[in-house]
Amino acid sequence: MIWLLVGTLAIAGLAVLFVMLTDGRYFGKRLTRWVYDRLGPAIFSAQSEAERWQRLARMLQLRGDESILDVGTAVGDLPLTIATMPGFHGRVVGIDWSPRMMAAAQAEAARRGLSDRVTFQVADVREPLPFEAGEFDVVVCLGLLETLPRPGRVLRELNRVLKPRGALVLSLYRGWSAWHTALSLEWYQEHLAELGLGNLQVGPCRRNQDVVIARLERRKQAGQQATSN
Repeated sequence: MIWLLVGTLAIAGLAVLFVMLTDGRYFGKRLTRWVYDRLGPAIFSAQSEAERWQRLARMLQLRGDESILDVGTAVGDLPLTIATMPGFHGRVVGIDWSPRMMAAAQAEAARRGLSDRVTFQVADVREPLPFEAGEFDVVVCLGLLETLPRPGRVLRELNRVLKPRGALVLSLYRGWSAWHTALSLEWYQEHLAELGLGNLQVGPCRRNQDVVIARLERRKQAGQQATSN
């Protein structure tokens, strides 16, 4: 009986991990929201990645007055880290589709006295983002785009809210972590070029994940943009 219980718990744990790794690609929005809302805040609050975000800020060569959007921010670790960096006095916005994640992020911002410098709101990247075109200098989307069923469409929406000469930051998995994603560097090069994004820079982020930074060199008209997913 005890082995049956252990086996059941192990299967349940693997199922939850798979849902979170694929961000609901195979399970639908309702189940994924439930998993993230219940378990996400505790999982993502367990360890800060402040050192990684500081390294990313150095790669971006931030001036300090940028407007930054973090898409799929979880509990807001990246926005909170950027907002507290010496010399930074810009605007940071974090969005996530989990209300509980956003509540945890807002609570942490209030605890640190950052509520007037960092904004968090619930938003689903698979729908039109609640921002004006060309609103942000930097748009970050890590560990999310590659899990979605139509990444090309989402990429176009991220590009829409990016300012001319702005930077789009995406994740590129390598090694064993690449098994759940079909987005290669070649895929990025092709689809980013179609949107007028170029000057690609690849740098380290995590053990099995790099970041791809692309700059908006020219904004193509809607009729010029590719319609593929």
